[in-house]
Amino acid sequence: MIWGYAPDLIAQTEKPLVAQADREQGADALMRRAAYALAHHTHRALSGAEADITVSSVPRGRRRILVLVGAGNNGGDGLYGAAYLRRRGYPVAVLPTSKHIHERGAAAARQAGVEFWPSVLPETVGEALHALQAWKPVAIIDAIIGIGARPPLREPALSLVRGISELLSQWPKGSVPLVVACDHPSGLDLYRGADLGPNQELLSADLTVTMGAAKTGMLVGPGALTIGRLQVQDIGLPQQTMQPGVGLIERADVRELWPWPHFADHKYSRGVLGVMAGSARYPGAGVLVTGAALNAGESFVRYLGEPSVQSVVIQACPEVVLGEGRCQARIIGPGFAAGSPQHREQMLSAWRGRGARELVILDAGALGLIGTEIQPDANCLLTPHAGEAATLAAQLGQETTRETIEANPYDWASQLAADTHATVLLKGPTTTIANPEGQVYSLTHGTRDLATAGSGDVLAGILGYVFAAANACTEITGESLDLGKLAAVAAWLHAEAGRLAAPTPRATAIIQAIPRALAGL
Repeated sequence: MIWGYAPDLIAQTEKPLVAQADREQGADALMRRAAYALAHHTHRALSGAEADITVSSVPRGRRRILVLVGAGNNGGDGLYGAAYLRRRGYPVAVLPTSKHIHERGAAAARQAGVEFWPSVLPETVGEALHALQAWKPVAIIDAIIGIGARPPLREPALSLVRGISELLSQWPKGSVPLVVACDHPSGLDLYRGADLGPNQELLSADLTVTMGAAKTGMLVGPGALTIGRLQVQDIGLPQQTMQPGVGLIERADVRELWPWPHFADHKYSRGVLGVMAGSARYPGAGVLVTGAALNAGESFVRYLGEPSVQSVVIQACPEVVLGEGRCQARIIGPGFAAGSPQHREQMLSAWRGRGARELVILDAGALGLIGTEIQPDANCLLTPHAGEAATLAAQLGQETTRETIEANPYDWASQLAADTHATVLLKGPTTTIANPEGQVYSLTHGTRDLATAGSGDVLAGILGYVFAAANACTEITGESLDLGKLAAVAAWLHAEAGRLAAPTPRATAIIQAIPRALAGL
């Protein structure tokens, strides 16, 4: 798990470390260590050592690097990094975005033979962009601002970054410069990862080398889509004493936390899942939910849906048992409409029929009953997309829009969790999961191929298996469950199955890929 922390907490914790290192190892000791990491990982990427980063095939001796340097310590990291890269043999130039840059870092860069361009001014941005285009760098390092600055960028950095982004969008394919962010893309909202609108500008990175610890805004929301490959460089921060703002789920976490069956298990001890999904209008929802749960590992599914769909579900999944009974988890809502009196009563019946320790996943139509007929609790998971989240917020007395939630899912997932006293899984390009206690998990493992009809039903089925199996285990061990972490594990596997199913944009293909996703853990 990669943990993200609030920037002010990182800065506060880092301050005594900087002072101690300066006393014991000389001025800028931590800065030089951070700069070495920046140079090292930039070199690795340009050398083709990072398989998921594409670099241009420019001969080594002509691999020019441009470093954008602002005032402050982030600029100092960039200057020392420029010196290290020059000593590795790269032609390196520095473009200052301020007249006042880190003096010792600048001296080190000049001593190493780094070329310095004139400081960019508001009236010279065009000239700087022309020079950049003519110089044809193989990499651009963004070291404009550090964690102490808040977006948006100020001039001339704002116009410079906007111009560079436009240039890169028009750059010939196969020769687009690698963009490396020093600590973080300048202009990123490091607290929430929010999209701050048209006046915000940042240079999306292919590689981000962050110092000490990841910042919250790098792991959530639109911000998580701007950092590229993340490399966290340890500089000695005592993370065990720091309260994280978000946890980013990785493959190793899923492997460890997945509820694998044991040899001594039987169909009941592995967890029983109840499914209230699928209607006469949307019978496929029942099939997709049950199919996904069974492929994920569910040993016993009770189908609780309406009679008109039972035959369809049984035909597709003959393992399913019809009717109520003891469950460890249940799913309510896929394929149902809250506006239908019949559907409403069916969902409420399933809600009232839950056991005291049952975990409940409220999805799709069931979300429309929250705040009126259904009052969620700590045993509940809500799974809205941004549009459903906006509707849910309105039901709870808060007016907002889908676009507002998409721009800032970190805040809205946290707010909805606090208001409903339930865990909230907010779907989107990045998945954000918040529990009522304030812990947030993030998932950036998704693929565009998941944006297909029925994909949410597949996710519900995987969630159902994970919740039922985990809850069955706690009946024996007595351990408490972190629903947010379990939901993140299920969502990661859903995303991985989507990746394996690509480019086939079908929910059934995602279900078929679930066993392969599990085998790859």
